[in-house]
Amino acid sequence: MKRMKRMKKVILCAAIVLCGISVAGQTGKQNLQPRDTIYKIGGDIFPVDVTKVTTKYISFKLPDEPEVYTIERKQVQKIIYKNGRIEEYNEPAVTMIDDYQWEAVWLTEKKEDVAEMYKRGKISASSAPSSRSPRAAKKSATIRLQKRAANMKGIVVLVTHRETTGGYGEYPGYFIEGIVYGFEPLEDEMEGIEEEPLKSGVVL
Repeated sequence: MKRMKRMKKVILCAAIVLCGISVAGQTGKQNLQPRDTIYKIGGDIFPVDVTKVTTKYISFKLPDEPEVYTIERKQVQKIIYKNGRIEEYNEPAVTMIDDYQWEAVWLTEKKEDVAEMYKRGKISASSAPSSRSPRAAKKSATIRLQKRAANMKGIVVLVTHRETTGGYGEYPGYFIEGIVYGFEPLEDEMEGIEEEPLKSGVVL
């Protein structure tokens, strides 16, 4: 009798272990199944299931969750889908530098480059009086403009006017003005922005 009981215990233990291995294997398969991957312009990466892409928003689900969440398309660099397809939306380079360093600010004269960005305000700059050549004057004014844009937490300047000053016998000068733009609205601007209702359970 004792021997029979001992054998039953061994068989029961073996069955429990095998059952546990089976469940763990199934869980591992679930966790390892392919996902779509969202890459934000700031460098963050999120494995999700993308459900819809529009001109302004990207809708997605988190793994094993039924809720649908939304992120603005201008915050996304690219999506790599589970089937290998890649869709690129925005350049990440200018957002890779922290703390709004002025070297990261770039200038453009194309309005389409800032079509999906937030306006910070108008800005202008003149070259330093000590500039000794037209090239040095232009560089001086550009750097001053970049630094002022960085102080406004901007990342792009849409140039609206350029002007070279100084004639024969005068020190060369350079004047430049434009409109500063950023990828995100400022905190005080967020309060006045009305958007269509989004699920806020997850912040990417």
